[in-house]
Amino acid sequence: MSRVTLLNLETLCCIAQLGTFAAAARKMHASQPAISARIRDIESVMGVKLFQRQGRRMELTWQGRDLVQLVEPLLRRLDGAVGQIDNPASMTGTVRMAAGEIAALSWFPVFMARLRQLMPRVSYEIDVDLTTSMNAKLSNGKTDVALLAGPVVAKDVHSMPLGSVRMMWMTSPLMRQALQDAATPQEIVSRQPIWSLSYPSASHNMTMSMLEEWGIESARINTCNHIMSLIAMIATGAGTALLPEILVRDHIARAELVPLFPHETTSKIQFVIAWRSDMSPTVLRNIVDMAQQCSSFERGD
Repeated sequence: MSRVTLLNLETLCCIAQLGTFAAAARKMHASQPAISARIRDIESVMGVKLFQRQGRRMELTWQGRDLVQLVEPLLRRLDGAVGQIDNPASMTGTVRMAAGEIAALSWFPVFMARLRQLMPRVSYEIDVDLTTSMNAKLSNGKTDVALLAGPVVAKDVHSMPLGSVRMMWMTSPLMRQALQDAATPQEIVSRQPIWSLSYPSASHNMTMSMLEEWGIESARINTCNHIMSLIAMIATGAGTALLPEILVRDHIARAELVPLFPHETTSKIQFVIAWRSDMSPTVLRNIVDMAQQCSSFERGD
């Protein structure tokens, strides 16, 4: 008697999660005809249609939705049970991972190198993006794991802390020397061009909040969507910007940048690793553990 195979059920849930047969084929390293054949096998055994065409898309029927709701929890439990005795070197699959620029330009390369050593058969699709976009992609299932500014509040998404990043107002030494007679933060900042990462980044929101607190007109602000370009412009005298201390340490050591308020308490952005609850728990556990090991963000605050 024909039976529904575990692989075919995994294929059904993968299509339901990603939205298309083509996306499921890419994630499962299979051809699209093979994915379609697996669905036909389930339909043949069960005697029901699992998908129906809606315009150019294939949508789950009510029988398909019911089957996915029944099967997904069972697959997660099975995956977790197997993972307890599984070997990371044998794990497979594709992880869609997103990271903010601050993480991507600091400890992320070491993190990825160690993940590749631990799980060499797992593939990754890396996307460097803004926090707002990463949150949206986590919510709609287009991203599996993200390293981003927290907190994260979304259905079916969980997170753990990675530490914080100090944000400091920076400028070039020549610009700072020209401001020696300025006494208050308002005077110091307002007397030079103000720059920020583009909206809606977390640092942009923090910049705007501080300017509002100081009573500085926000319409004067200049923006740049690439943080390393922004740092380079500030170092060459373009003005001042609220920058992540972790990315400007070398510039400070080389006297290319100086803090505007070296003795003031600095603001911080908290970072987390966030993931979808329907992600493979075995692979996920290794990714979360490795991120917490590799993160060079400040801890304990």
